[in-house]
Amino acid sequence: MMKAVIYDVDGTMVDSEPAHVASWEKALQLYTHSLEDLSEAFRSTMAGKKPVAIAQGMVEELQLPINAEVLLKNKTDIFMHTIKTALKEMPGVSESVKRFHHNGYKLGIGTSLTKDYIDIVLDTLNLKNYFDVIVTGDEIKNGKPHPDTYLIVAEKLGLKPEECVVIEDAKTGIQSAKAAGCYCIAIENPNALKQDTSQADRKITTLDEITNTYIKDLTPSLEDGFTF
Repeated sequence: MMKAVIYDVDGTMVDSEPAHVASWEKALQLYTHSLEDLSEAFRSTMAGKKPVAIAQGMVEELQLPINAEVLLKNKTDIFMHTIKTALKEMPGVSESVKRFHHNGYKLGIGTSLTKDYIDIVLDTLNLKNYFDVIVTGDEIKNGKPHPDTYLIVAEKLGLKPEECVVIEDAKTGIQSAKAAGCYCIAIENPNALKQDTSQADRKITTLDEITNTYIKDLTPSLEDGFTF
């Protein structure tokens, strides 16, 4: 029996990919580079990863004359300024959170991003008080696709991973959820870079599809899925 719903944030709760992409682009332009200079393989796996891992990959692939921390700070400064006016809620988020809360499910967040950013998201959506547990990238040593993020959320919720439904949009996040032993529903965002969601247990296009009956009908995940 499923007892909790755990949300990813970017691409799941908020449509933030355009702001992230624009911010990385502006940060790279400071060093006469562009996202287009990165390999397609790298760009296709950026979503869901810890920002410091993305920055490190960019520095190495483009051989930038700076370290990852400097690039990430530049990107973060640009991004935090941008989202003050560009933060857009994904369809059905607020309704789904309130619906699950009303029906007695514990609620959690598992994200690779920082607490400062998540605070802005939840304050903007006015949803912070609905979540029992919030785990951010600041607390995670091994980010997605490693299972740590969702294992820690489940542990803090006082539940087994197989009692938790994870809602994700990115391949790395789906891998993380399945590696932890959670059930995973992939939300496919037609406005974002297409992700490989084949490893998810189910797929949806909007959170409105996940009703109380929908969750009750889910079969608990019994496979570890991946090892690292």
